[in-house]
Amino acid sequence: MEQKSNFSDLPEDIVMEILSRFPVKCLLQLKCVNKKWYVLIENPIFIQKHLHDTKNHTSYFVHHYFLDKMKSGFTLFHHDEQNQLIPKSHLYQDVLSTSTHLWQVLSPLNGLFLLYNDQEDVALWNPSTKEFKPLPISQPLNCPLYKLSSYKFGFGIEPSSGDYKVVWMRDYWDVDSEDWHSPTIISVYTLSTNSWRTFEEFSVSSRDLVKSNGNTYLNGFYYWRACQNDKIFAFDMSNDKIVEIQTPKSFVSKQGDLSLFNDFVAMYIYEPIILGIETSIDIWIMEKNGNWTKNVRIGPFLNIKRSLGYGNNGEIFLEVVTCQLDIFDPFLKKNRVLGQQKSGYSLQAFAYNESMVSLKNNSSCNLIG
Repeated sequence: MEQKSNFSDLPEDIVMEILSRFPVKCLLQLKCVNKKWYVLIENPIFIQKHLHDTKNHTSYFVHHYFLDKMKSGFTLFHHDEQNQLIPKSHLYQDVLSTSTHLWQVLSPLNGLFLLYNDQEDVALWNPSTKEFKPLPISQPLNCPLYKLSSYKFGFGIEPSSGDYKVVWMRDYWDVDSEDWHSPTIISVYTLSTNSWRTFEEFSVSSRDLVKSNGNTYLNGFYYWRACQNDKIFAFDMSNDKIVEIQTPKSFVSKQGDLSLFNDFVAMYIYEPIILGIETSIDIWIMEKNGNWTKNVRIGPFLNIKRSLGYGNNGEIFLEVVTCQLDIFDPFLKKNRVLGQQKSGYSLQAFAYNESMVSLKNNSSCNLIG
């Protein structure tokens, strides 16, 4: 009689190959089955492999404000077996250990979101594992004469260590002199030490920068665009220095946003949106030498109100005049309907890949970039 093999008796590399294709929900359950699987699933090498193997299983994360509840939250759209998009909405209060009604969201990196608000609360969040980590308080100018009036955030990875870092650029209004306090204050948080390092910056202020709707971290640098589209700024996660990069002069007279496109830093450039008039979006990519090349034109689109976000592969999230949220599919060359926000409005939308990256122990972050 042939003896049946046990899954647990398979070689570890085979088990890792199989489990790396499982969704996070299943892996969290399997961690409780036995110690061997727990150790394997917690292994940083497995977490990196799982992140790589599930990149093709993209969901969509839409940040909402719900008028009926006067609170913010999100909807996750995932594909069912028939490749139909299935939405599930949540309020932040239902899934986070916080009473804050309104969070601002920075585009996800390896399945992690950076959240912040006007009360200077900052946190990291993995929706897949339901881990939520409030960051330590950072108040470099704790003086009643200085009022925090402008700030920008960045979120990236230090390449040599794989450590996650948060960049917080702040400008204060001097109530006494009725002028901006100089210099700009930059605080950098490191996950492995759970601490901030603060220093002064004279070359750029947060007032010069624009928050992007898409992810702008790439290969050790976090990028912001300037308000006039005439340049972008790159924060080097290795040495905490800021580099200024010029953009083509033609960008200045246009609307635009900064994001990634096929693993390049890209500017999405378009004419001011006017209802009833077709709008096309030109995607310019920045080459490694700093030169810009027009890669593709997408559209034209009719009756769009604004863009809400971008995916790395050319997806564009668009709000149309009926408050319907569409996603432009670059492979099908057409829009897909994500849904209609009847009781509120959408703030941002992202392409999202779930991950097992842990916020409790930074060893799980190593090797992931």
